[in-house]
Amino acid sequence: MSPSTPTDDEDMAYRVTALPLEYGETRINQLFTRGYNRYVVDGEDQPEDLVNDVERFGTAAFKEQVRADAAEEPFVDEPGTLAVLATLSAICVKAHPKFEHVSPRNIQVLYDIRELYVNNLASLIRAHGDGSLQQDIADVLYSKEPGEEGPHPGRVCTGITEMPEFGDGLYLEIPMAAASRKCLVREDEASTGSDDSGEILTRVKDNKLYVPVGDFDSKYRNYAERAFKKLLRVQEDGLSDDQLTWLTTNESAITERIDRFLETGHHERIWRNWDRGERTIRVLRRALSDAPDDVAQKGEFHTAKELYRAVTAYDSEDEWESSVTDWISSPSSLAKTLADHESHSAVTIDRDGRVNTYRIGRAGTGAEQIEVREIEDLFELPCMANMEERLHEKKPVRKDLYNFARMVMWLPQYQDSSLDEIVTDLKDVFSRWPWYDEQETEYQVRYEFSNTIDGDTPLPMNCDNDDLQRYCIGQDQCPYSIWGSLPFPDEMYEQVEEESAGPAEQF
Repeated sequence: MSPSTPTDDEDMAYRVTALPLEYGETRINQLFTRGYNRYVVDGEDQPEDLVNDVERFGTAAFKEQVRADAAEEPFVDEPGTLAVLATLSAICVKAHPKFEHVSPRNIQVLYDIRELYVNNLASLIRAHGDGSLQQDIADVLYSKEPGEEGPHPGRVCTGITEMPEFGDGLYLEIPMAAASRKCLVREDEASTGSDDSGEILTRVKDNKLYVPVGDFDSKYRNYAERAFKKLLRVQEDGLSDDQLTWLTTNESAITERIDRFLETGHHERIWRNWDRGERTIRVLRRALSDAPDDVAQKGEFHTAKELYRAVTAYDSEDEWESSVTDWISSPSSLAKTLADHESHSAVTIDRDGRVNTYRIGRAGTGAEQIEVREIEDLFELPCMANMEERLHEKKPVRKDLYNFARMVMWLPQYQDSSLDEIVTDLKDVFSRWPWYDEQETEYQVRYEFSNTIDGDTPLPMNCDNDDLQRYCIGQDQCPYSIWGSLPFPDEMYEQVEEESAGPAEQF
């Protein structure tokens, strides 16, 4: 008798859906096959039905009430289908052109899809079977770590039961011999993040621990969020280029919804940790960029009156921009707005003079600008000129090469270029040095371009990086700065700001 698989066994499908981190890609792909089989009728694929359901799931994820309701009533009633629709929706989102150079952890839409998936999954698990699946999950969540003399050979969770003597609600029953540190639950653990204060909620009776089921729900939600990342990766790896192209070509509803949010300025629906003040700052930047130099300039200090002139002269491109400029009704209202957003990294207020002045610009934008038409123009930076001279004498260290490649990959003219074009241009520059080897250089450059950091395009080094100091002439002597003088796109500076704000939740 062949072992059951998620494709043809419902209990197995539920177990793999609930605990994908405990299974390999084969089982997860069998789960996907179960989901895809729903779109086969009389042996014929029903691709239109699949796309319709993917769009229905992806667009529903935008609605907060739908996401919340899914925790009580499943939005999708079958685990394999749920896994397929949620992951394909996420893939459609990641394929949106706006997100081409964006880390998934910064895309709010992906978090919404994941929330709908996790709430839906919780509903399915709650309604399925006799509680044995919850016991299976508890075995994973509360099992001993290797350092705790684990794993326990028997069942970790031997029951889910009411314990009136401990209070209302259900409790997980865990034998003392199987108990791990994760069974010790305190009242304010979730709110304080501390694990050594607050009343202990875990109870002891007859040599067994009783863990309140609310802790199970919290721990499982965290698990399911991490597990979705694995499901998504397996689905992405399993799609051929043709299948991905077919999906993103035929899907339109999710893309159109994202476009509409962008057009109407609802950036908080699109971006993670969006600062509402960012809309105002973004419009001010554009207004300053459009303003004649004798009116105002980005990166220079101006009075509120001067900035207001630039704002009123700005021809807004979108309705949301108009709503922002309309809100700024006078120099004094603009001054108040900037004061409200003084903590924004692009806003600097000088209160030393008789009249306050304001600067809207990135760190280092006071530095002398460099127009980069060709890669060789980077050598106008004194540090890069010093590096260029050194490379005539010695082979480069790897950090020199990857910093050079990262600077190039962020230049505007290479944002839409193919990797082959970029490699060709870099090889042309590198060929000036005596150590140049075409094949080795091509390999190194391609490696650097494929080397992301958690999905982010790596930032080029800035002037305060220790590895640049051997080429630096001294920041107090240099009229330039790398991040301030080169024409890097806003997306790079937004990544700088996000990373400066501290570690973000990982998607």
